[in-house]
Amino acid sequence: WEVLTAYEQLPDVVPNILSNEVTRHPDGAVTIEQSSLRSRRLNLVTEMTLSVEADVKARKLVLMRTAGHGFLEFVGSYTLKPQGGSTYLQYNVELVPCPIFPLPLVETKIRKEVPKMLSAVAKVSVSEG
Repeated sequence: WEVLTAYEQLPDVVPNILSNEVTRHPDGAVTIEQSSLRSRRLNLVTEMTLSVEADVKARKLVLMRTAGHGFLEFVGSYTLKPQGGSTYLQYNVELVPCPIFPLPLVETKIRKEVPKMLSAVAKVSVSEG
């Protein structure tokens, strides 16, 4: 949980994040302005403003696009669940890419990048745990 909610350190954990500005509001809300590399070959970069909903008790973190380009809609959620003597990390993403990005390209990139991202989170979690 600590790795997922250390928003300022996300670029150190997730390989394709290029920039990441975190604003922690007085009411507890968190906003992240983030640029991510989607394709080195095509030099595709997405820029999004994400609102963060963190439910500590349920161990669920939701990142929702509120502005930006690259996706018309984006909601990514992480849920941590105890499983035996370890923890299971579930990640779901619902998105609508901008029409200039062909859907098959986006799907292929997601299938390639999400396992890398989850592996990076697991690696940092184990080293800090």
